[in-house]
Amino acid sequence: MKIEQHNNLYQITFLPSIFPINCFVLEQEKDLICIDMGTGKFVNEIKQMTDQTGKQLSKLILTHAHGDHVNGVPYFKKVFPDVSVGISKRDRCLLKKDFRLKADESDKPIKGGFPKRDIPIDFTFEEGDKIDTLEVISTPGHTPGSVTFFEAQHQSLIAGDAFQTRGGIAVSGVLKWLFPFPKAATWDKETAVKSAVKLLELNPKLLAVGHGDMLVNPEEQMKKAIRKAEAGVGK
Repeated sequence: MKIEQHNNLYQITFLPSIFPINCFVLEQEKDLICIDMGTGKFVNEIKQMTDQTGKQLSKLILTHAHGDHVNGVPYFKKVFPDVSVGISKRDRCLLKKDFRLKADESDKPIKGGFPKRDIPIDFTFEEGDKIDTLEVISTPGHTPGSVTFFEAQHQSLIAGDAFQTRGGIAVSGVLKWLFPFPKAATWDKETAVKSAVKLLELNPKLLAVGHGDMLVNPEEQMKKAIRKAEAGVGK
């Protein structure tokens, strides 16, 4: 495991040199909140953080329903049975194996790997909801119900797979040969570009993603990634 910290956000990375999967812990004034749980191997690190900070873990929230972001939830619930787990209302359908598209969604197949076993979910959320110090931003594209969490105090984005930084920064759906997996698992590239522009408009000071390192002052890099993605839409 690799752990990095920027302000009050900790990034825990499983297999950092091979197939990096990130989990995040946000330290709040009174407690901790966890984002994404792609493997149960994160749990021991999170327990150590609760011990070191003396703060309880309040919630686990998920950016989207792909297995590499949710597979660790069943084990997490065994260790933290009283901690509520949440996901977007839209991607809750995907965890229930309901892959039907809504009337206002792009008619393209939903891609990526989804867990075969049941993932326990205690609550759902939608665009504009507040979860402690985090605002829920709807950022569909990678999946129809993908979300980003925005922490306004430090202007931090925890963006799931709306962007990747492993193999070079890219909007979801743009191929990076050194790490092609997010592209292969993206539902709709055009929608993903619109979501990326939406995130840029928040003037972030930190970009944290599901795969790759955190980026400080990421706006210029995000702009370049968006321009490349826009040029490739429809191709």
